[in-house]
Amino acid sequence: KLSWAQTTQNWNSSSLPLSAPLPSLLPMYMSRCQWKYCWTIISAVAAAGTADSTGGSLTVKMKKQTFPLQNDGGVVHHKSAYYGEVLIGSPEPQRFKVVFDTGSGHLVVPSIMCKTDTCKRHRRFKRRNSLTAFDIDVDGSQVNPRNGRDQLTVSFGTGEIVGVFVHDGVCLAGKVARQGALANSMLQTGHVVAGAEPPTEDDGESVSDEEEGQKSDQDIGGCLGMRFLTAVSMSDYPYSLFSFDGIFGLGPHLLSQAKEFNLVESGAPGGAWQVDHERTKMFGVFLAVSNKEDSEITFGGYKTEHMAEGAHLIWNPGAESEQEHWILKIKSITAGGVRLPYCDDGTCRALVDTGMSLLGIPSG
Repeated sequence: KLSWAQTTQNWNSSSLPLSAPLPSLLPMYMSRCQWKYCWTIISAVAAAGTADSTGGSLTVKMKKQTFPLQNDGGVVHHKSAYYGEVLIGSPEPQRFKVVFDTGSGHLVVPSIMCKTDTCKRHRRFKRRNSLTAFDIDVDGSQVNPRNGRDQLTVSFGTGEIVGVFVHDGVCLAGKVARQGALANSMLQTGHVVAGAEPPTEDDGESVSDEEEGQKSDQDIGGCLGMRFLTAVSMSDYPYSLFSFDGIFGLGPHLLSQAKEFNLVESGAPGGAWQVDHERTKMFGVFLAVSNKEDSEITFGGYKTEHMAEGAHLIWNPGAESEQEHWILKIKSITAGGVRLPYCDDGTCRALVDTGMSLLGIPSG
């Protein structure tokens, strides 16, 4: 399995790795330096290990959902999604399961204003139940009840969501360290409609409302105030198939309507994790290869305990500077021992997307 990490190092530094087979650790370092982004993949070739970088960081455990994809000669292939928990609002936080997705730039959860069966299969955010929530337009200004409100239509690969903007407290259900894809890609595109007719709330219950009072097996930490989207419409496919409720975007800030919507940009400044400057925009994703260990995402660092013995980090330059997605240059593609001709002209690029469970290349 490939593992990668993203960072911006000092302005005169630019390198990023391709990796050897390892458990899927995806440390992603995201700091700004002369607009150069560097992706790293763990290589098992080196002798020296990297010091653990978790002091003051926040780790959220993730669960795995798998879907049968196709039957190829009696072999069933699966696509996978990994999701964790967030809590929104006060005084009684509302709990949601979300996919942490580097292919998008917003936190999106279903709204109680969404009345479709697809929305009702998931937990829906009840804005009136939170004393700290308030409706906003895309620029962050509070909505005037006499006027319409801004709406955002977002396409995530094969699905579409229409949402309105809210500001509230968001907590990641994780453990703070002591100081010391689904095959359906979640890649985001979208546009804002200003002053749309405001949707209305209802008193309907969600299928998952009975779970609302259940306690998580994780600590509550990593809290901050941020802007996010509540979905008033969700397409049946693929969202009706998912166990998780929403999406937490971890893409570059250009994928977000503003930096205040972007967890990577606002997490450390908002107090969700407290680390030194070099690690404020760093996160690491570990995808477990068996049920004997937990998948998890760490904000503000990464865990060397998930690296193969003797592994260390090497660097490769990102393909773009001011970019809407985390993009890598691809030197070559080999399948079944045969090198394919796609990248021989040196122009191959690839998006690194934690909302996508498969490696995709051009066909034909």
